[in-house]
Amino acid sequence: MKVVRYLLVLVLSLFSFQAIAHNLYLFAQYDGDEITGRAYYSDQSPAAETYVEAYQLGMGDNPELPIVSGKTDSSGHFVLPVTTTGPFKVVIDGPEGHRAERVADNIAKRAMGRSEFELLREDLHKLKDKIYLHDILGGIGYIFGLFGLFALLKAKREKQ
Repeated sequence: MKVVRYLLVLVLSLFSFQAIAHNLYLFAQYDGDEITGRAYYSDQSPAAETYVEAYQLGMGDNPELPIVSGKTDSSGHFVLPVTTTGPFKVVIDGPEGHRAERVADNIAKRAMGRSEFELLREDLHKLKDKIYLHDILGGIGYIFGLFGLFALLKAKREKQ
């Protein structure tokens, strides 16, 4: 009966794809006039209609008050116009307690063109935050390893 219970837990944990947790990620950059970016979850779905705030770094006045705030659109993109100079800390608060922060520095100082640099940074950010198959297989292997260790310890106890 105990084996059936363990197998049931194992099967339910393997097929509970809807219960997989996801993180909120933020891509933000400052071009001298505005802070632009995108908010998305680890499955690459957009964080639509989510509040975004920008704080100016290095200001001694009141760093807890945002200098500008806004919302993401339906695809997770946002544009925050600013009148002061950066760098800025961009914070997004999503539903269910999700939160992400990113420092947006001025990209216009770079030698590469602005649009090419933005696309390159966004592509690199997507690759870094994506969940790959080897991550999933590693997690499943970890679960099987813990299950095997538990079974080994239980067998030793029953033997004694």
